[in-house]
Amino acid sequence: MAIKQAFRNKNLPDMSNAFSWGLKLSEFSEVFFVTGHADCNPDFITQHPNDPVAQTRLILDQMKAFLEEAGFSVNDIVRTDWTFTNEVNSAQFEGIAHVWEEFLGDVEVKPATGTLRYVQRLGMPDMMVEYEMMLAR
Repeated sequence: MAIKQAFRNKNLPDMSNAFSWGLKLSEFSEVFFVTGHADCNPDFITQHPNDPVAQTRLILDQMKAFLEEAGFSVNDIVRTDWTFTNEVNSAQFEGIAHVWEEFLGDVEVKPATGTLRYVQRLGMPDMMVEYEMMLAR
């Protein structure tokens, strides 16, 4: 099992309900990279068009099951990357942050988060968010 130590940057906002500004990782034996997941079913259909909060909830539910199938858990997440389309507004961002806080609520040491990217579009026209993860144990 990996040993994780979170670090807060006192010069930046306190986001400790969702992520750590820095994360020290030691004594791990496995790393699992999870490529970008979006609201896209096997037929390339977005189930929650133009609703980034609902898309986030769906993606995180699916990712949790995916991680568990691979033998990992949300406690093993050490890094996340977020990509949004330019249409995601401040109110939606706040809703997304709350979904992530719920998703990581029981995780004692929150993962570090990479750069939040805003892009023109994602793979399908109705997609507004995509998430990647790195896990270690």
